[in-house]
Amino acid sequence: MNIQITPELLHSIALPYRSNLQKRDAQNANIQGLAPAMNCWFPAYSITTKLRIAHFLAQSCAETADFTAMTEYPARGGKEYEPDTRAGQRVGNHFPGDGPKYIGRGLLHLTGRDNYQKLSRILDENLIEYPERVASNYSLAVRTACEFWDSKELNKLADADNFERITYLVNGGYNGKEARENALKRIKGMLHI
Repeated sequence: MNIQITPELLHSIALPYRSNLQKRDAQNANIQGLAPAMNCWFPAYSITTKLRIAHFLAQSCAETADFTAMTEYPARGGKEYEPDTRAGQRVGNHFPGDGPKYIGRGLLHLTGRDNYQKLSRILDENLIEYPERVASNYSLAVRTACEFWDSKELNKLADADNFERITYLVNGGYNGKEARENALKRIKGMLHI
């Protein structure tokens, strides 16, 4: 079964921004760029069934504020990820300034020096010196998310329709659980699941 990811499909699960033109324009641009990148990378990571696609897209939609932001907006500008914090240590930040430099980017918010370093090696990309590429290059935004998805074996959890566990592994908790659940309901409706 070959499910094409189209801009229309992505728009159908994202909440629309009618009054905020800046967010609406960002959402439109991101969706136009993400759809072909998803069609390129999803088959390489076996994200090809309706349930796998639905769970991946629901989490991505929530992580990116309905596809409006490919970079997270940390409450303290990334200082909450500095090496002297618990969050910073958890994501492998080692040097002062790592927190703001290696904030979450991409579809599933690649975060922390260690994670950027690991993906630099896997993808043969210099994400340590140029971490912003994960947000500005749609192919990298999708591929880093697919690598994370694969490393956590989330296809198996998607096959079991285990929303709770997927959310925990993607988010490290349950932030935005309702938004994720609503996005999953919308995409399941679109895919007739």
